[in-house]
Amino acid sequence: MAGRKQHFIPQALQRGFGVAKGKKSQVYVFKKGQEPYYSSTEGVAAQRDFYSAPSDEQSLDDKITIYERTVLAPAIAALREAPAGPVDSHVAAAVMVHLSIRTAFVRSSFSAAATEMLHYFADAMRSDQTARALLEVDTLKSESMLVKSIEEEILLQFDAIPESSRNALAKLVHFRAREKFPQMLPGLTAMVLQHFGMLLEKIPEAIVSGHSKALERDLAPALRVERLKAMNWQIIAAEPPTHFVLPDCLAVGSKTSNFQEISPYSLLSNDELAGVVMPVCSDKVLVGCFGNPELNPASLNRCFAQCSFEFFISSKADAQTAEAAKLIGSTFSKYVDSLVVEQAFSAPAKSGSNGESPETEAGALEPNPNRVPIKFEPSSRMSSKAQATVRKLMSAPELQMGLRTVEAIVVSDNIVRSLRQRGVTLNDHAAQVVKLGTCHTTETPDGVSSQLFVTTEAVNLVTKGHPLARTAAALIRHQAGRATYYATVATRIPKETLQRQRPPLEAIRLRIAHFYCSHYFGGRLSGRGLASDEEFAAADSLYGQVLAGCVQGITSARLHFIKHRDVDVALGLALGHVEQLLCATANACATAGNKIDRWKKSKSIEALQAVSLGEWFELLALDLERFFDSRENLTGDSDLILLGSHLERVLWSFGIVLSTPTPEQIWMDVCAEEQLENMRLMLRV
Repeated sequence: MAGRKQHFIPQALQRGFGVAKGKKSQVYVFKKGQEPYYSSTEGVAAQRDFYSAPSDEQSLDDKITIYERTVLAPAIAALREAPAGPVDSHVAAAVMVHLSIRTAFVRSSFSAAATEMLHYFADAMRSDQTARALLEVDTLKSESMLVKSIEEEILLQFDAIPESSRNALAKLVHFRAREKFPQMLPGLTAMVLQHFGMLLEKIPEAIVSGHSKALERDLAPALRVERLKAMNWQIIAAEPPTHFVLPDCLAVGSKTSNFQEISPYSLLSNDELAGVVMPVCSDKVLVGCFGNPELNPASLNRCFAQCSFEFFISSKADAQTAEAAKLIGSTFSKYVDSLVVEQAFSAPAKSGSNGESPETEAGALEPNPNRVPIKFEPSSRMSSKAQATVRKLMSAPELQMGLRTVEAIVVSDNIVRSLRQRGVTLNDHAAQVVKLGTCHTTETPDGVSSQLFVTTEAVNLVTKGHPLARTAAALIRHQAGRATYYATVATRIPKETLQRQRPPLEAIRLRIAHFYCSHYFGGRLSGRGLASDEEFAAADSLYGQVLAGCVQGITSARLHFIKHRDVDVALGLALGHVEQLLCATANACATAGNKIDRWKKSKSIEALQAVSLGEWFELLALDLERFFDSRENLTGDSDLILLGSHLERVLWSFGIVLSTPTPEQIWMDVCAEEQLENMRLMLRV
């Protein structure tokens, strides 16, 4: 039976880094943050019952002791005595794999990483923004934990209803979870933190148990051995005065054959490995690599120190070794940081404050408002002062990305007429929407191009310094802000993603999302700044008027369907008014910037609450602000698809539910009056 002091770095290996003192060997131990000390290998890298407690049957430590005596010690001795040059890959691979997986480094590093991750998770739960990301609240992806749990529960409770109806119900529940999340967070945080606390207590025991079971199964896992056997192996010797230290991870690995970036071998997967290094004594290292290794022996001790978790042992306590000891633990810290960066709860990086683009700060987009031609319609309205006014308004750095795509700025007495003269078809509703200004976009092979239309009246108000000049200036810059939105999307999101064929309902969602998001950008980039109380009251009044019209219009669409069962007409009417409501709401959110609380006591919010859209307003503001803040980091259309889903959320408040029995069909279900009240009640609780 083996003893209770069990070495996780066998003395057979340690002795190659020590000085013989009779039957014993002495080594220098460099621990993180401590002065080095001289010790016998009997007491170094050993722990009471590290592998197993005494047992009448063969224990894990017994098994390891037998392996050491019969296989490992002779193999280490052979490698240590081998001259510089090639060595047997079977021996090298087995020795390195066994030694690396049996160390305390494996337990300590995994335990520390798990503990750090749980602490990061716990910190994430203390913030609404990071908790939403951690729990994947604001995503429609099917692999999201929230989406999965909702879908599984609905299937369990409502398996008898059609799949399309279950999908619609799942969307509704998900939306309500998103809207209610701020109220749910305190209780959820308390529950999660309690659970994390229990996990933290169990981590060390669980990792010890898992490590022991893994060693019981195999002292040298076959998959790891096979990967290393495929490498070319050799012994590389150090030229005096260079010597090698033995890190507590024992072996280090690299993802490249030039060994530029080195990590503890046990933290790298098989697929990542391109090369490995393990010291076998103070003047030799064992190296495996696909190809020819590019190693500088003199710099290896710094790498070994960086990859150590708590300590390394050495045959010398010279100044260079002491300096290297200051690096102990640094690679592991970077490893943990990389795990955190990969997590979904990482807060999105903001693109700038109040709309200022980082690109302009770096000088990538110098303001050049003189590049864009300005046309006056009729031409008799043209004046040097009016031109100067427009150019000055367009000179803000945050607008330059959009202005690069602008073909012309049209100052018109009648914008509807100017658009129609250019072949743009406008119905009565569209004519009302554009009469105060618009950004007309067209797709090009390179992305998108725009024409900005602003009113002669607005330009004159600014030119003459009228009391309404600030509002008029914001209205003009609003259109350039919209152009910036379209330019940002075209630049950041791959063209094939934007132009791919989509099912009808998804295409409608995306079209409306583009439209109202462009107005949010326009509002945020309009240069208005914080609205005065008087300006906010005017915005509230205007928003309230638009809401009243939209509520009436969507209600009429629902009643039309009930009376005539004409889905095309009813859906067209409903979508038109939802688009207008979303656009007005986006402008309202932009007016407040990130100070959305200002709206909570407004008359407009009272009107929204009457149709169960009060909490929805806050969620839309959050989604838009997150999208705006992360605009420079866009890589796909997932955020836009999420924003497009707000279309259906608005319709639910009016008893209209859209579903897709097949991808090419849009099915419209409409609630009767009693069902509508139940629907709105469900959207309030």
